[in-house]
Amino acid sequence: MFTLFEDYVAIDENETAKDIPFVVFNLETDSSDISQKAALKIDFNNNIKYSINIIKKLLTIPIQDYYSIFEEKKLAFIISNYSDEIIQCLKALFISNTNKRINYLYDTICDNLDKIWSVQNPCKFCNNQCVASRNHMTSHKEDGCCYSFEYSKNPFSTSFLKNFHKCKYLGNDKHCTAQNISCKLFTCNYLKKKTSFNINMDDQILINTFFNKKQKLILKYNFFKTKEEIINKLQESNNIPYPIYWYFNKYRI
Repeated sequence: MFTLFEDYVAIDENETAKDIPFVVFNLETDSSDISQKAALKIDFNNNIKYSINIIKKLLTIPIQDYYSIFEEKKLAFIISNYSDEIIQCLKALFISNTNKRINYLYDTICDNLDKIWSVQNPCKFCNNQCVASRNHMTSHKEDGCCYSFEYSKNPFSTSFLKNFHKCKYLGNDKHCTAQNISCKLFTCNYLKKKTSFNINMDDQILINTFFNKKQKLILKYNFFKTKEEIINKLQESNNIPYPIYWYFNKYRI
């Protein structure tokens, strides 16, 4: 049996496959007979929707089929026009344990989002004030959006939100200690209206490839919760129809 991240070899199209037998694997045709195939050549076209569809097709091939066919060989992906997220998807593809896969995906998505915020630095904090605060476009003078709240369960309440206070997971170094994907996906109205910065969940390949519609609601709308709470919710089993699940906020922790 292969070890966790040695199940594949990612090779750029300009490199050679070395000792790995090369064949073209056409995902548009019947993929039921994949015997003797030791390499998959895929052009991801630098297209998010196309890439998601390709990875989803690869997910339909049972992992045990790869193991039984390739035995001691390593499967090679001869890939072109791809992003870092594609490599991450290929890694996740071979994690057969559901809990390990979700943990890997969660940590990787957090790292990707952290990198976006760090590199682009849209909030431009100065003296503990973000750019929106300095322009008097927030209800709090400091710490930007890091003020947690609760959703009111009282149908007669005049306010949908209650119990506003500084988030308990905001560390002394002003970084999140909870690894919350919902918070990392959020972009305030000031940034969306006054700058070109916005994080669109539909552009996140890992999220749209490996999580279903209910799980995406969980990832998007559970602010100020811990990684453990969200992962437990993601693995929750339920047969509630999606419209009901959404309408009655069953995705909230």
